[in-house]
Amino acid sequence: MLETLVKSALIVAKEIGVEKIAVVSKTDFDEDFVEGIEIIQVPKKYATLLDSMIYYFEDSAEKIIAEKFSQMYRTKEYISTYMYLKGFEMDRAVVVIETDILKGITVFDPDKSSFMQAIEECTERVDPDALRAVLTVALNIAHKGREGRKIGTAFVIGDVEEVLSRSSQLIINPYEGHKENDRDIKNPENWESVMEFSQIDGVFVIDEKGIIIACGRYIEASAKDLLSRIKRGLGGRHIACASITKETKAIAVVVSETGGDITVYKDGVEVIHIPSMLF
Repeated sequence: MLETLVKSALIVAKEIGVEKIAVVSKTDFDEDFVEGIEIIQVPKKYATLLDSMIYYFEDSAEKIIAEKFSQMYRTKEYISTYMYLKGFEMDRAVVVIETDILKGITVFDPDKSSFMQAIEECTERVDPDALRAVLTVALNIAHKGREGRKIGTAFVIGDVEEVLSRSSQLIINPYEGHKENDRDIKNPENWESVMEFSQIDGVFVIDEKGIIIACGRYIEASAKDLLSRIKRGLGGRHIACASITKETKAIAVVVSETGGDITVYKDGVEVIHIPSMLF
């Protein structure tokens, strides 16, 4: 079935001028290119999740149909997030879905993705490459932790002067006095040190271009009127980061210590949520 769907997707891709096909399946598709079209296979665990989400609605045919359409939309959002985090060009793609319960073809358009719209809103304030780098490092921290131990951390990007005025240094700043190139979050060579320092309490403060100003900062912004907006079960790190983005023009990226999920805050509101288990 997967090969049949991919063949049909190739016809659609050529017809509409698309150069990528994203495959959501529990079955491996071994080729990276077919007839000049790039094949992107997303993690199999997402296909498993799709089946489990629809399974609970099997008591009602109407609910199954509605849920299948809902999951098709969510899949396109997932593809958008996956392609962004993995560094693919954000072009249109034909999406092939082949699971036990759900099979079909749809077209992903990044211009209509709520995830990409949120990214674009954030990058009106901070460098796009800096934001992508922070999210990539955050995902690495969520997956690997440090020395086998799960850790949580946060990055506050942009509006540095206002952020520093609303925070205090918990430890001696390990980035103080270092060359700009050694503090650039966009440089993958610096990610190891970032992951090492992520064990320190407090947050990283990064300027809008991606230069790390400090780590180990304690946020002192007020959480007034925000507690009702924060999801239940999230801790002080999330509340503090939502608060600092409400009082400043900064963007905050938080890695949850418990589940590893990544949350992005802007203007005191969660604008992006990335379940790390799906990546």
